[in-house]
Amino acid sequence: MMAAIAIYSCQSLYPEVNNGSSSMESSTELPPLTNAKTVPPQVAPPGHIRSIELFRNSPGGVPVITLNSNEQITLRFDELADASNTFTIRVRHFNADWTESSLISGQVNRGFQDDVIGGGTAGVGQFPSFYSYSYTFPNRELGIRVSGNFMIEVADYASRELLFSLPFFVMEDRGRLDASVSEFFQGRNFPYHQIFAEYYFPNFVNLPLTDIDIYFVQNQFWGRSKRASQRDVSSPDYIRLHNDRNEGFPGRYEFRPLHIDDIYSISRDVIEVSPDRDPPLIRLQYDVVDLDINPRPSRSYAFGAPRTGRNARYTEVEFNLDRPSFLEQDEEVYVMGSFTNWNFTDSQKMVYSETDDAFSTRILMKEGRYDYIYAVRTRSGIDDLRLAAFFAQTVQDYQILVYFRDQQENYDRLLQYGSLRSR
Repeated sequence: MMAAIAIYSCQSLYPEVNNGSSSMESSTELPPLTNAKTVPPQVAPPGHIRSIELFRNSPGGVPVITLNSNEQITLRFDELADASNTFTIRVRHFNADWTESSLISGQVNRGFQDDVIGGGTAGVGQFPSFYSYSYTFPNRELGIRVSGNFMIEVADYASRELLFSLPFFVMEDRGRLDASVSEFFQGRNFPYHQIFAEYYFPNFVNLPLTDIDIYFVQNQFWGRSKRASQRDVSSPDYIRLHNDRNEGFPGRYEFRPLHIDDIYSISRDVIEVSPDRDPPLIRLQYDVVDLDINPRPSRSYAFGAPRTGRNARYTEVEFNLDRPSFLEQDEEVYVMGSFTNWNFTDSQKMVYSETDDAFSTRILMKEGRYDYIYAVRTRSGIDDLRLAAFFAQTVQDYQILVYFRDQQENYDRLLQYGSLRSR
């Protein structure tokens, strides 16, 4: 059973150093792109792998399951190809800080070290042509023996080339976790969130001050997890943990919704649809920042919901952003979204048009529902808050992970998991 969470909704803007999928350099010799939304060992997919999902229960569900339960995680992805393919699936175990654990495969896996998926379901008469694949685990061939942080890796069966990987978590459901989010303002009219947690630990924890760690995560951006820096063990039954205010999360991290359930369904966000092109083209309305006064709705597609089924189509989507008055024409602007699992590709860099005084780019994606944001590349990384509408009422989701350092087995056990949502 998942932890019960008590919510009391009452940061500095942390710098964006975003973990990397692209290494392209600009003419101004900016550092390589990095993407802190992903964890360091994660591998971004190549261009022919699309529409990746990893979830528990339903699309968007946090990929956390309980050890030795019937709970399962589903992986879905497409390959843009004219013929079906075969892939190898493998899982690896990591410590709480995403350094690789010392456990060997036999200690981690129950069953085989890896598994194979193939066949795929072909799209019907679509361009580009694609095959869809789905894999659910743990299963008879690929089981999990221990708790903690994991990475599922997908490789090409023939070449053994690692194509992409995604994090998931296995917890033990030990102890009880209570948590709350507090909102505060500091220095400007922008809210920040500070997370407070109380963990009632099980009897085998003798030194909670040193053996228990809690990590806070915003919106499933695992690479931005923050280890609780403040802890109180004055009570013999539980430990209190939280971060300082200067380690808070942006309280209104804005997501812009993108609904393209069907290329023939025209929404108010669309200027034009060209369904007869190969692939079809959808041109979006011009987004604005400094004049944007429409509150954003609560979103639920932070990790995408591409359409399933053989009749789903891929389409090019044209993003357009009016240049805000505070942004120079030669600054590098990118669009980021769940349609690429928040990874970077070359096509996400936007081109400035002096005639329109706007930035634009086109990205290939599958029909479905997604979130996206605009970001500016700087010398210190990617700033994905500079182009946010700071008064947008966007709900934030938080994940809380409780680890126990097992000194005998020498790995980090994930004892408990909980989640909460800001109001």
